[in-house]
Amino acid sequence: MGGWSAGGFSEGVSTKGSREILIENLVTYMQTYHFNGIDLDWEYPGMDVAGITASKDDAQNFLYFVQELREQLDLLTNETGEVYLLTAAIGAADELLETMSPDGKYDYIDYLDFVNVMTYDMRGSFTQIAGHHTNLYPYPKAEGDLSVEQSVNHLLKKGISPQKIVIGAAFYCRYWTGFPAGVIDPVGVATTSFGNQTVDYNQLKELLAKYPENIFWDEKASAPYYFDGQQFISYDDVRSMAAKADYVKDRQLRGIMYWEHSLDLTGELLNAAVKQL
Repeated sequence: MGGWSAGGFSEGVSTKGSREILIENLVTYMQTYHFNGIDLDWEYPGMDVAGITASKDDAQNFLYFVQELREQLDLLTNETGEVYLLTAAIGAADELLETMSPDGKYDYIDYLDFVNVMTYDMRGSFTQIAGHHTNLYPYPKAEGDLSVEQSVNHLLKKGISPQKIVIGAAFYCRYWTGFPAGVIDPVGVATTSFGNQTVDYNQLKELLAKYPENIFWDEKASAPYYFDGQQFISYDDVRSMAAKADYVKDRQLRGIMYWEHSLDLTGELLNAAVKQL
């Protein structure tokens, strides 16, 4: 439920009455179409971005909402014997994590089976500095310290169980163009474009196969990139998917999720992660 620019959350959870209506509709929809749970993707409580309405009470109302929704799902489990998942997609950056729980307690996660941390788009449409958008680790010359590692550590320090943390992978790329002449190492270089252009992995593979000499691996970030002198492309590949799977095992996390299935029609990236797990 939700997604980037999906409005209605703030209004829908603003009162007990509105929450009851929303929860009833969600549970009915879930049962009608035989889903085994509900994933909430509010981007983001308390932030009026992408044209959505926001309120200073969003975080508290979201806590009430997930608590009440969890109660209804548990009642349904008692009736049917089926177990229903309740999960939420959350941002990767500290400020996005904190807007979900301004008091720093992250109580809403108590009512969720796990959270899907959107560890992609960590660099992109908001910057002209070329960089990795779904990197596993921080790296030199990065604009900010965003990485899978940083997000996971933030949650663990807040007392969140590693078994409630799912990290994200990207089945699409972000790219920057317009580099100064003579650039050899493009990471951290200012360009004439923003990284707001995306290409799915299905299409990207054609370019990678045609120009393999332009494929590089950033050891610090544990991330691949393509660079031909004028175009820098950040993406996940088989190697980075395997690295993320290893990270999940090493940190004893819940798993990996990705955006999104149709962007890897052959299953190359998905299979790389599954094989390593």
